[in-house]
Amino acid sequence: MGGPPRREGLRKEPNLASYEGYCVKCRTKREFEGEKKDLPNGRSAAQGTCPVCGTKITRMLGKSA
Repeated sequence: MGGPPRREGLRKEPNLASYEGYCVKCRTKREFEGEKKDLPNGRSAAQGTCPVCGTKITRMLGKSA
């Protein structure tokens, strides 16, 4: 079939840092590995996944971050 070949193993790892956020599925605070993102409203947030259940965790960061 057509299309370019898949390159699954060649992804670059983003700059990950450790954050603490609240997992709404586990209902506890968890340490997670995430990356800093800029949101459309100008604020910054850290997004990653819960190491226990795999749900996406978003932690809002301060204005100076």
